[in-house]
Amino acid sequence: MKLFLDTNFVISLIVETEFTERARNIVEKHIEDDLVTSVTVVEETLYVLRRITGRSNEEIAEKVVEFIRGLEIEVLRTLPVEDFFDVFRKYDLLPNDALIAATCRHYGIGKIATFDKDFKRVDFLEVISR
Repeated sequence: MKLFLDTNFVISLIVETEFTERARNIVEKHIEDDLVTSVTVVEETLYVLRRITGRSNEEIAEKVVEFIRGLEIEVLRTLPVEDFFDVFRKYDLLPNDALIAATCRHYGIGKIATFDKDFKRVDFLEVISR
């Protein structure tokens, strides 16, 4: 089974946050799952890390690439824009969250590791936050 990693989850695995311990425990519990994320999450992660660490793009990119390779995370590409608009309208999500949910639906992913409660409105996703 595949487990999608959301931005706040990835951030908590890369830098220490209030959710780091929970994130590590979830990864340990789901170690047999195929870990996946999307280009959207990678972009958001780079942005947030740059903002909170003040590090250079080169340092941040190196850290994120190392993280993705270390956990063997598959990075999914974008999907048809119609899928995005459908999820955006139906579940009343912020644009990037809708893109993430639509990516999960498009690729048949039923679980998402996130600390974002908005994903609980998405009936085709099981939110893993503990």
